[in-house]
Amino acid sequence: MISRKFAKTLLAIVAVFLSAHPTRAVINIDMPIEKIFAAVKAVAIGTVTAVSAENRVIDLKTTATLKGAPVGETFRVQIAAPAALIAKMAADQPLILMTGEDFGKPVALIHAADTWLLAELLPASKIPAWRVIQAHDAKRSFNGTTADLVKVLTALKTGK
Repeated sequence: MISRKFAKTLLAIVAVFLSAHPTRAVINIDMPIEKIFAAVKAVAIGTVTAVSAENRVIDLKTTATLKGAPVGETFRVQIAAPAALIAKMAADQPLILMTGEDFGKPVALIHAADTWLLAELLPASKIPAWRVIQAHDAKRSFNGTTADLVKVLTALKTGK
């Protein structure tokens, strides 16, 4: 039989191990959307111009820069995970890209196809490109559609 003290120690070690997961977030995305907007370095709205299901890559045209430096006239997002999300992507859909840094490394919080995603910058790309590394449950921050989030963020920029 395992002693209570050993069980508590083992549980603490497992908790530390799980919290040391290699994927890092831009910020604490359980915050209200207003605080996320204030905390990130840049916020861009893009519109999907092309979808390559084979490569799980979407091309986007920047339609608005709500905060920070522009990401470029066009940019790209590769949906490495969750792979099934590419099937929900289509031309003319909005995508929100919120950028920041984690330990000096560029990272992004993306909202696309009504899904929160975590991404990392692909530094060797010819045009700005991000690779989504995982979906993230941030419904406590915002539980609406991507189109609705565009409206909320636009209102935050204008102070409404």
